[in-house]
Amino acid sequence: MPYDRYTALLAPDTVAAVTNQYFDLEKPYAFPRYGNECTGYVTGKDYMKAVADAIRAAKKFIFITGWQLDSDVELDQRGAAGHPGRLTELLADAMARGVHVRVMLYDSINLVLETVDTHEEATRTRFDSLATGKGSMKVMLQNPNTGRGVAKWGSNDSNTYFSHHQKTVIVDGSVAFVGGIDLAYGRWDDNTFNVVVDPAIHVLNDAYNGQVTRGRKMTAAETKLTEWAGKRPGFMRPANNRVLDERCQPRQPWQDIAVRIKGPAAFDVFANFVLRWNSFAGVGTNWMDGALTKGWFDKLGGPDTLVDPLLKGAGSNTVQICRSASSKQLKDELGIWRNGSYITDDWKKSNSKRRDILIKAREAWVGEHQTSIRDAMINCIRSAQGYIYIENQFFVSDCGADEKLTKGPANNQIVHELTEAVRRAINANRAFHIWLVLPEHPEGLLEDEATSSQAWWALQSARRGQHALIRNITMYLIFKKYKDEGKPMPVRQAWGYDALAKELGLENKWRDYVTVLNLRNFGQTNGLVMTEMVYIHSKLMIVDDAVAIIGSANINDRSLNGNGDTELAAVIVDDSGAAMTDVGQGLRIVTRKFARDLRIKVWKKHFGMSVEGTSTGVKKQGLPAGINLERPLEKASIKALRELAIGNRRIYDQVFLHTPRDSFGTLAEGRRHYKRNGKLDLTWTPPLDPDYMSGGKHNVAKATAELAKIKGFFVEMPLQWGSKELKTPPPPLGASTMIARNEEPTTPPEVSDTIGVTEQV
Repeated sequence: MPYDRYTALLAPDTVAAVTNQYFDLEKPYAFPRYGNECTGYVTGKDYMKAVADAIRAAKKFIFITGWQLDSDVELDQRGAAGHPGRLTELLADAMARGVHVRVMLYDSINLVLETVDTHEEATRTRFDSLATGKGSMKVMLQNPNTGRGVAKWGSNDSNTYFSHHQKTVIVDGSVAFVGGIDLAYGRWDDNTFNVVVDPAIHVLNDAYNGQVTRGRKMTAAETKLTEWAGKRPGFMRPANNRVLDERCQPRQPWQDIAVRIKGPAAFDVFANFVLRWNSFAGVGTNWMDGALTKGWFDKLGGPDTLVDPLLKGAGSNTVQICRSASSKQLKDELGIWRNGSYITDDWKKSNSKRRDILIKAREAWVGEHQTSIRDAMINCIRSAQGYIYIENQFFVSDCGADEKLTKGPANNQIVHELTEAVRRAINANRAFHIWLVLPEHPEGLLEDEATSSQAWWALQSARRGQHALIRNITMYLIFKKYKDEGKPMPVRQAWGYDALAKELGLENKWRDYVTVLNLRNFGQTNGLVMTEMVYIHSKLMIVDDAVAIIGSANINDRSLNGNGDTELAAVIVDDSGAAMTDVGQGLRIVTRKFARDLRIKVWKKHFGMSVEGTSTGVKKQGLPAGINLERPLEKASIKALRELAIGNRRIYDQVFLHTPRDSFGTLAEGRRHYKRNGKLDLTWTPPLDPDYMSGGKHNVAKATAELAKIKGFFVEMPLQWGSKELKTPPPPLGASTMIARNEEPTTPPEVSDTIGVTEQV
């Protein structure tokens, strides 16, 4: 039967159809689906435009999940009169056509010591106020379902440290959007990474920077934008009526990745939504939320558009949808699976024998957490032959103790698996490289425990921890040298290998195998020069230009170990464009079109080759000298990218005083330059290096002349930054095993819509 191959490890006498073991086939959430059309998005601008177009084309239903969702975010047509691309406008128009909308959001907790406001109450209030026409609207606020509690707060399952973190949009059950991009403030960005605020494009709250304090009050015209028109709300009123001051405050550019899936894998995104919604409906704080029933789905005509996952689609991509979910969640979902209906993949043509096999498998698995995203990541890393490209918001993995001998907070094995991939290459005398692109630090104030603790452990995981990625690679290089020379292996404490590497001239040899990068841009306005990091929020892994993983999962325990945040990701292998490719240094491997094209598109963006429109920062430029986009493993490509990033970082450090650098002994050292009258003031642009000041003011001409030498957005990550901290930065509330909040608090708006809402209901 044609569907047998989807149950390769569950049903007898079946075979898998894709070479290499990229997928989670041990205890999967869903099986690989064939024939998907996949479109990758490397900017929030393109992603949100695609979501807007899908909403406009919706016929039956729209399902949305998010960690944060802002009702007034503009998906497209920014700056247009009437703001027709605002999410409330798009959904209201869809419901008027008879489309049914269901939204599932993280129900955040706001505590004095742990302030996280994802605006879900305001979003629900505003969505519920919309005229539904022939359609309908329901919003569910989700708690975690981890089985873990936080005893301090006396709860059985607390969302203080765990969250509903998936970011998906499902339209008519045949199109699904998956990735790291919430439909929220600050996420809309383009290839230019402008740091200068344009109030017409980044309206009110969308002018966003989690590292500063909003510097000016709203204007009368901006206040008018918050007014309602009938049952259509305007923009959200910012906290304390204050916004970023475009004259002297930079916005925070945003880097993120998402994918649109048209075809059978969209079904699994749909099924995840139904499973989560129905497992919470009528329970606990969701006791008033009704389930998504078969009768309701039949009545709205959902089966007319729902895709059949057991039929090969018209596209060329094999896609597996993977999740992170707790054992408790799996147990709660069992009854829903048993009832069948439209969440079982044989819904179109029922097969009771196959369904029984799957039910028994799920019953056997519920005793363990679902970690299929982590498992797929590990499988992809283990399959790597030439290179791995990673963009991720976090990099907190098991790295042993830190340099203060404090035990690390993570037990996921991503650092170990990356190290092993390099070790295999070293032992085989084979070229190999990892590009790791991270934010300079997690979003938020460096003075806050959550931010400093996460920044610290990312540095430990990458470079400075007992079993850090770079330290382990250096150790293996030493072992290989001794082995080749026929000498006995040296035995050292982990940190002792650094000194030995220096003696052997190997202290920088790790650079042949790993490059750790950030992104940054600059701009000028009002006689000032500004800079800000580009915030890496992506959850992307590309291996050998053959497979891509795109989703919501960060590299930390919360995302990967199953009993933390709920996550969703797509593993994508293109069946077309597969070619034996010379990727550099004599290595020929099979690359595939989707992953290859996505990596090249991302690199062109980060090299500044895709800059669009006007910019006072990095300008559009050609391919940097020495870089071969098609052959990333060439020594010249690796060296050119590294030297470009080092040079760019050097220029930023030369012009600015506050940007992170290796010479800063503490993580917050650069923040002292924001002080005025002896107090930290984050509402202004700090002075530049004295060489770029004149009469107490920025010498804009001299500074921009130097900054014009910057090529693209890549900068080297300062891996020794904060190395003189007197002690390990503490996690928030002492919760050492839960330090990595998967998101950081937005500049928390105080919901000021009470009058507007009251007038409408």
